[in-house]
Amino acid sequence: MTAVMPERETVQFPEPVVLTAQEYEALPESSRVELVDGVVTVMTPATMRHQIVVQKLRGVLESISPNDLKVVWEQEIRLAELGRRNPDVMVIEAGSFDLDRYSYPPEVVLLAAEVVSPHTQTVDRLHKPAEYAAAGVEHYWRVETLPTVAIHTYRLADSGRYVASGVFTEGDTVAAPGLPWAKVAVADIAP
Repeated sequence: MTAVMPERETVQFPEPVVLTAQEYEALPESSRVELVDGVVTVMTPATMRHQIVVQKLRGVLESISPNDLKVVWEQEIRLAELGRRNPDVMVIEAGSFDLDRYSYPPEVVLLAAEVVSPHTQTVDRLHKPAEYAAAGVEHYWRVETLPTVAIHTYRLADSGRYVASGVFTEGDTVAAPGLPWAKVAVADIAP
């Protein structure tokens, strides 16, 4: 028996857009694109589950963060000259907060949090934590949403890499070393 592959139209992919840092900065600000090694990357649209978890996490962090910190979202962290990422939620030093600012250097970011979606699993679990750690962001939270919500907390070690500091599931309250104020009940961010 011979298998016959169905004929398909050839899928045409656009050429990657490679920019210098100056060219990227001249683009209109957008929370839907990132710069990865000089290549403009379009972020996938967020699912409703993702949006709800981000909104709830942001609200909880805003309600419990000390006055010397600010919670921002859909903002850029400038990891390197040719590396820019947009974490789902960031906690930054209040002194660096500016109503007209869009991009923050990693040294003012205390916590970067990513909510994992079906199309961002590899990036949120592997790429972004490695990039945030290399840039010196002290804390990283990865929020898994399926099958249930779980918050994985990480803290930057002397090695320059993240070490796991806890996994918190429904019924738990986050108790991450180095963030004594960040007591987030996992149930409070579930969709």
